[in-house]
Amino acid sequence: MPKISAPTVAEHREQRRAALLEAAAALILREGTFTVAEVATEVGLSRSAVYEYYNSAADLIADVLVDELAEWSATLVSATESVAEPHARIRAWVQAVLEYVRDGRHALVRAAGSVDLPPTRRAQVQAQHRDLIQPLSAAVTELGVDDPAAVAGLVWGVVDAAIARIEAGMTTAEREMSVVLDFIQGGLDALAPGQ
Repeated sequence: MPKISAPTVAEHREQRRAALLEAAAALILREGTFTVAEVATEVGLSRSAVYEYYNSAADLIADVLVDELAEWSATLVSATESVAEPHARIRAWVQAVLEYVRDGRHALVRAAGSVDLPPTRRAQVQAQHRDLIQPLSAAVTELGVDDPAAVAGLVWGVVDAAIARIEAGMTTAEREMSVVLDFIQGGLDALAPGQ
């Protein structure tokens, strides 16, 4: 019987899974990708032991993305859920997204997102990525603009462009945040009903 490092086998397996995800995330941030053998070495397991948890490096990367996107989504919901006024909620959402980027956490999503995932896992990750804009979409809908889905998509496009500029070192998150917030507010004001 192999030794386990937790009170139950289920807890031991969860600890190992968490260690594999942590090692994979660290390797992605350091190297941009990894092999199963590299993850095994980081955790101190054999390569075959990693395959007890994941069929491939791509499946492991998918779980890294799923976990990170779930955490990011929870951060965005937390930043917006207590804000009643839609314009203020949009601002809170934009600020939370750009703070996530400023803190360096988006680098993991960006690096892991460039990996070719199995189709079912890619669909799962894409669905979670779409969930990120749910607080934004709800706030835009409350504004009463025509075609709120298109407006939310445009706001996301502006934020995504800001992310690219920040990550390319063209600007800082702080500087970009004020420009983006003013730009989005101007656009929303122009689209407000009655304008």
